[in-house]
Amino acid sequence: MSVQPTEIDPPQLPQRRRLGDVLVERDLLTREQLEEVLAAQRRLTGRDRKRLGQLLVEMGYLTERQVAQALAELLALELVDGNDLAVPMEVARLLPRQVAERARVLILGRTPDGLKVATADPTNVVALDDVRAYTGAHSLSVVVAPESVIKEQIARVYSMAAEAQLDASKDEDTKANLLEDAELARAADQAPTVRLVNQILTDAIRMGASDVHIEQQSDGVWVRHRIDGVLRDITRVPRGAAPALISRLKIVSGMDIAERRLPQDGRMKIDTDGVSTEARVSSLPAVHGEKIVIRLLASADRITRVDGLGMEPAQRDILLAAARAAQGLILITGPTGSGKTNTLYSVLVDTATREKNVVTLEDPVEIRLPGITQVQIDQRAGLTFARGLRAVLRQDPDVILVGEVRDSETAHLALEAALTGHLVLTTLHTNSAPGAVTRLVEMGVEPFLVASSLRLVVAQRLLRRPCPGCAKPYRPDDDVLHRLGVRTELPSDAAPVRGVGCVECNGTGYRGRTGVFEVLPINDETHRIVVRNPTEAAIAEAAAHVGMRPLRQAAISKAFRGETTFEEVLRVC
Repeated sequence: MSVQPTEIDPPQLPQRRRLGDVLVERDLLTREQLEEVLAAQRRLTGRDRKRLGQLLVEMGYLTERQVAQALAELLALELVDGNDLAVPMEVARLLPRQVAERARVLILGRTPDGLKVATADPTNVVALDDVRAYTGAHSLSVVVAPESVIKEQIARVYSMAAEAQLDASKDEDTKANLLEDAELARAADQAPTVRLVNQILTDAIRMGASDVHIEQQSDGVWVRHRIDGVLRDITRVPRGAAPALISRLKIVSGMDIAERRLPQDGRMKIDTDGVSTEARVSSLPAVHGEKIVIRLLASADRITRVDGLGMEPAQRDILLAAARAAQGLILITGPTGSGKTNTLYSVLVDTATREKNVVTLEDPVEIRLPGITQVQIDQRAGLTFARGLRAVLRQDPDVILVGEVRDSETAHLALEAALTGHLVLTTLHTNSAPGAVTRLVEMGVEPFLVASSLRLVVAQRLLRRPCPGCAKPYRPDDDVLHRLGVRTELPSDAAPVRGVGCVECNGTGYRGRTGVFEVLPINDETHRIVVRNPTEAAIAEAAAHVGMRPLRQAAISKAFRGETTFEEVLRVC
């Protein structure tokens, strides 16, 4: 049987129905049974908390397949079972086994835009984001499978992969693979290797890259930089240089050069042109050899102030007013890489004073801020966002930054803290500001608590700016305008520009980025809607009445003013 998955990125509830409602509608569960299971779920807190589907199976009301079938119907996805899953070993291994087991996700194959994956819980956006982060996939095509099928297939595929790895290790593929660890360490300290690493890192910093990717492929080692949110090929190094190059990077970032089978994390400091830059480093075992990704972190003195984020003046004033309040929750939302953390840091830099006790919970701490207590979340040691937040609340905080709301417990704690005299800033993964409010309700937070605690929701994206060195007026293609819903007859005051490519922008036509925002203040009208009818459509309608501009409309206005291009709006929004 062939599987035709539905593209979702990330999963959305088409009609905002809940899993329990679908089960009751299909006569698989009575309303009384559902209430019993929900009551049992509410009694479980912290690490003991379980998903509704898991409890239904454990309490004997439904089978795993029935739960999976209901989830598939709820999200309009394809349901598959063990007989439908033909998993190529080399594709599945794009994801480390421990990540696959934690996320309950199995990679089935490649698609033109990304990867096809099977999951037992398609509503777990954080798990799917982890898959994107580890694999670099632009989008995921998702199908649903029972949890036991996922576990069985993960065990089968990764055990086969381990056997194949053992067989492969007996072969003598190349001389580089036979170097002893001591020899690798010596090679990593040789002048040519040191110069190569220094050049790669220096070039990245000077070009304004946020990330450096070092990927071993069959034709060599590719060095790529992420600049303005887009990966660019920079250079290719001969494959023979890979062992020493990778080892050098692992040594300077505090990793174990002898460990090549498991992912590792490290940190380094780079001094370039008299400026010190901190970097977070991760390694990932891959088919052609380890891949290294280096995240270059901005220093505290280079954090963009709120004025420079790209907000409209009215949006900026609303955000700063909320940030100077004594209590309430400010929620920044958007996909991975949309600049949420930078916005939170900007707010802290603009509003934090010595009269306030400001504490952050982050995973990881990206920029060290003077005068602020920053806590690194450590899942392995048991320091989760929820546990850290409980501890922070005993530290007499005025302002609390929670890096991300990942679960129901953290959501409850953050909202309760915001209701009891603390200003809380945090992030969530949703596509729009109204969708963030609905997501909190879907996470099990009571609507009245959301409405009473939430002060402001900001959804955002990052758009590339036309390069000022080569920008010229242009006429956007009618097809692009049609797809954006813009009339082909442009207003007389429109001034769209597009870069033609020059040395300053490395021929891309873009240089730098600006934010585009959707700002939803919680006032009396939106408060009533959240309490009575917390659907995304109802909240969006109420938000429109109080003047909220949707993201795409705000982005199109920037394109008319020449702050970005219509093509970039279409790509991002």
